[in-house]
Amino acid sequence: MFKSSSNLLFMLGCWLVISSGCMKSTTLTVLKPAQLTLPEHISKVAVVDRSKPSNGWANFFEGLLTGEQIGQDRRSRQEAVSGLTRALTRTPRFQVISTGIEMEGSKAGGSMPNPLNWSEIDRICKDYGTDAVVAIESFDSDNSTSTRRNESKKKDKDGKEYIVVDYSARQRTGVRIGWRMYDPKSRRIIDEYVTDDYLEKDASGDTEKLAVGNLPSQANVTRDVANIVGHEYCARIAPLYVKVDRKYYDKSKGYKDQMKQAARYLRTRNYEKAGDVWKKIEASPAASDKARGRAAYNMAVAAEMNGSFDLAIEWAKKSYEQYGNKKAKSYIRTLQQRKRDANRVESQMPDKNKV
Repeated sequence: MFKSSSNLLFMLGCWLVISSGCMKSTTLTVLKPAQLTLPEHISKVAVVDRSKPSNGWANFFEGLLTGEQIGQDRRSRQEAVSGLTRALTRTPRFQVISTGIEMEGSKAGGSMPNPLNWSEIDRICKDYGTDAVVAIESFDSDNSTSTRRNESKKKDKDGKEYIVVDYSARQRTGVRIGWRMYDPKSRRIIDEYVTDDYLEKDASGDTEKLAVGNLPSQANVTRDVANIVGHEYCARIAPLYVKVDRKYYDKSKGYKDQMKQAARYLRTRNYEKAGDVWKKIEASPAASDKARGRAAYNMAVAAEMNGSFDLAIEWAKKSYEQYGNKKAKSYIRTLQQRKRDANRVESQMPDKNKV
């Protein structure tokens, strides 16, 4: 469920370094496995919108009652298609074709209609040269606004108490989308899935009207949520690149200069030179267990960034088991999950596309 749009955006990139206490943090991109594993013969997918309500007038009057703008759902459906399409362009699993096809679906848009005929799926795949079709089968949005009167006590310059009144407004925007993925080769619907998510926004003002007026446009918020849901559905059917943070040590008592230099090597992806520094610290009889543990931990980070998961797990275990570095304990679990994810991604990629 969505609470803050700042937590919804996928940001791709690498090597952003920020301060984090006694550790630094670096960002790398990893390929996360999809929730579903698709048949290997699917290499190109057509996206269509089949969620146009067939009972248009009923939806029109419903929109008037809920305060929705004319055409709001249609534009939001387009944003869902756009979000899915843009996300799919960033997966190595298959190519995506946005067809622009818009068809009628269920009567009111809130429920899934009967599946498309396979003759229609065959026609779309033939026209666009694709192996499968992803369709938005249903789309419905719901908007509600509530207000609350607030009172607080304050004192003037003479110490006299008075009451201050203001108002809080909350807007709840829900979006329900039904999806289907059709595989014409096997004559099988390989996915049928419904998302039901919402986003809440708050605003305040000196009057109830001002508080409500300070809320964002319902139409804009609905389109934002629809776009994000489209992106999220992509993560269900295709491996996607996502950003993850990894912390590492750039300080250690007695080895300040060496750790700083190794950190610079890490930031420029020179894992070999960074590793040479950390290995010397880890192997030094004069180094404390704390310094050795930090060096071993950093070796695990460098190994992960270099794609060597077994080596990374080995170094992380050494940092925790031999030198008592507590942060390495949770990092071991993270690395083990990364190894499982990498194996799953490998199984989801056709031989010709494996990376």
